[in-house]
Amino acid sequence: MAPVKKIKLYRFIEKLALVLLVIWTVGVVILASQQDLATNYVLAISVTFIFLLGIILMVQRAVDSWLEISASQSNFAEADIFNSLYDRSPVGYLTLDSSGRITKANQAAKYLLQGDEAAVLSVNISDFILPDEGVDTDVLIGKIKAGIIINDEELPIKTMAGETIWTIFAAVPYRNSGERLVSLVDVTDQKNIDTAKSEFVALATHQLRTPIAAIRWNVELLERSLREIKTDAQGRYLVKIYRNVHRMIDLINDFLSVSKLEMGTYAAEIKNINLTDFFTSIADEFAEKINEKNIALERTDNPPQLVIKSDSRLLHIVVSNLVSNAVKYLNSDGKLMFRYELEGANLKIQIADDGIGIPEKELDNLFTKFYRATNAESHHTEGTGLGLYIVKQSVEQLGGEIKVASDTDKGALFEISLPVEVVS
Repeated sequence: MAPVKKIKLYRFIEKLALVLLVIWTVGVVILASQQDLATNYVLAISVTFIFLLGIILMVQRAVDSWLEISASQSNFAEADIFNSLYDRSPVGYLTLDSSGRITKANQAAKYLLQGDEAAVLSVNISDFILPDEGVDTDVLIGKIKAGIIINDEELPIKTMAGETIWTIFAAVPYRNSGERLVSLVDVTDQKNIDTAKSEFVALATHQLRTPIAAIRWNVELLERSLREIKTDAQGRYLVKIYRNVHRMIDLINDFLSVSKLEMGTYAAEIKNINLTDFFTSIADEFAEKINEKNIALERTDNPPQLVIKSDSRLLHIVVSNLVSNAVKYLNSDGKLMFRYELEGANLKIQIADDGIGIPEKELDNLFTKFYRATNAESHHTEGTGLGLYIVKQSVEQLGGEIKVASDTDKGALFEISLPVEVVS
């Protein structure tokens, strides 16, 4: 019989015996009060009552002892398994008290932190964590002390040897002991590889700008010199060359933007921006395509002539990419709406269209690098798959967030919320 069923059976027998004993005792007391029973008879009943009660108490004590032993054995087995996994795991584990002080470390953690047990123990976890742009260190330490769960935070750590390594950091409350369990996964090599790739892309694209600019300039000169004498075939060739040169320039600019944002080398330049003038310049930028497709433009400035402090280059990347996509994937006689609205200290920007839309099941992947929606690929339009990735990176650089609502053939609505400082 299973232990749980045995426990229930023993408890039922105990309760039943106590109920029968109480009923029997009450019956005897009533009978004794109504009849004049012999003293010996009453004494015998009392002894029997005490004997039965003693048996019940002994059984109950035996059951409680057995339960206590079983529970302690079970807890010991669980603790033994946990300690074995903790000590032998290739992942670095630290145990902290409620103040963040390290009370225990497995071998992997000591190797990662480049210190022996004596050096690592009793040190506060905050002494290892280095400040980083993406993480508020004080808030992180506060969460650890408060017992709040931290999942997969990318953090730079300073080891006991003074070396900086990158880790995936996680922290959870440890049972009910008031302790915290921290895991550290070394991702320094992956971080260095990503940085090297970004640096290579930045260097390569920067070096490509000069020859591409020279090709563009020479194509323009050639077009001017042949303006009066070029054949139709030559004109078509020049148009194709010019279009592909512009594609290369756009691609280079996209790669440069991605590299700067990923490496954290982008230097923000905060200026006063008149949003009415800014959105007018965006509309002028795409006026030719808008007119060519006979797109109806709906625009709302609320309030008009609003002046804010922000980075105009990042804001231009965000809005121009979204408007460019809308114009690109709109059919002729479509509708394009872009508007801004000030809500307290936040600026809300909306850009919507009634074009081919984005399949709802693909929205989660929309802002990943090099991703293009399936219906966009079949729409015979050119794209790198970097535009929306750059948009999201730029929005986050500005401290905001971006949302999208869309479905196939139902258009798309992009909504950006940015914290801004209003000038006037």
